[in-house]
Amino acid sequence: MMIKNKTCRMCNGTAFKTVINFGANALVNGLVEKKDLKRKDPVFPLVVKRCQRCSLVQIKDIVNSDAIYRDIDYVYYSGDMPGLSDYFGTFADDIKKRFLSPGDFVVEIGSNDGLMLGKFQDQRVLGVDPSTNVVVRALKHNVPTISDFFTERLARSIKQEFGEASLVYGNNCLAHLNDLRDVMAGVTLLLKEGGVFAVECNYWGEMVKARNYALIYHDHYSYYSLKNWVNFAKHYGMNVFDAVVTPAQGGTLRVLMKKGKAEMTDRCSVLYDEEIKTKLNTQQTANAYRHAVLAEAKKLSRLVSGLKKEGKRIACYGAAAKGFSVLRLANIDERHIDYFVDDSPAKQGKYTPVTHIPIISHDKAEKNLPDYFIITAPNHEAYIVGKEDAFRAHGGRFITADSRIL
Repeated sequence: MMIKNKTCRMCNGTAFKTVINFGANALVNGLVEKKDLKRKDPVFPLVVKRCQRCSLVQIKDIVNSDAIYRDIDYVYYSGDMPGLSDYFGTFADDIKKRFLSPGDFVVEIGSNDGLMLGKFQDQRVLGVDPSTNVVVRALKHNVPTISDFFTERLARSIKQEFGEASLVYGNNCLAHLNDLRDVMAGVTLLLKEGGVFAVECNYWGEMVKARNYALIYHDHYSYYSLKNWVNFAKHYGMNVFDAVVTPAQGGTLRVLMKKGKAEMTDRCSVLYDEEIKTKLNTQQTANAYRHAVLAEAKKLSRLVSGLKKEGKRIACYGAAAKGFSVLRLANIDERHIDYFVDDSPAKQGKYTPVTHIPIISHDKAEKNLPDYFIITAPNHEAYIVGKEDAFRAHGGRFITADSRIL
């Protein structure tokens, strides 16, 4: 089930240094059915390294993606995420205005339930996603979708049947793919000359700045900088011409590349220069990141353990992958947490892997409220706090991933 890569997935480099070791972790989306609670849940090493040649921060030894996306149901549905439809709508409107005409062909890699593809009403669209259960939901919404990983071979078949694409894009899915070179070869093959490849991905710069370790789990193989994409794209006849950091996922890098020549926008040049000035792509920064996040995790652990000793009842708000990463590094588990509350029906009635903490609906949580909720869907912090005024009015409090009490 483990794949031990010998080389960097971007540059084929062979020299690596460790950024941070999370120890043995369960798959964050491997939620457990009640009937399976007596089974031993598998755990896998989770070690983040940095390529000394191209500076890509990555998980080198990975869990085979089939175990994450095919062997179990992938419980993340884009349509269940608060605010994501509006976010995708704004992104799609910008792309349509700048690059597309009616009838153009658009392909999304990692299209999930088709939420964003549904925004391209005037274009021909096709989604590609390996998780069968989310593809079924996309088909229910009349979004044509192939249940498979995006590869050069698949790109060739798509081009043969549908023609060249004006736009290929992927939102927070490139971090989930191991063979990036094959993906880029496929994108280059599928795009027409002058076509655009748009990527949204984990941004190493924001992770460092915010001491964010919630994004580190087995599903995310890579953590990108703008420099990584600028250098990588050139090998495939593409040029990065625009980039911006968006608020999604606690700080997402949006990169636009063109097949052929392209001039960088001012904001892209500014971000590229900022990475140089802050020494983002250095081992020195990676080492500083490790020390900072270990200190954050220790602080959160002390806070929660102290409240528990005072007899306070604690639960978690959001059975999200990011929250599981935070709790694992802080060594917070079933000794501290009574339950998780989550609005997704796909998660309710299940249990967290290894710790077997129950995941319940909002209605059930209302009948058994804790003194404190740890916000374990950190990128939805504002939304969660905003909708729970009544909980706070009655003395309830929220704990954030960076140990603030709200």
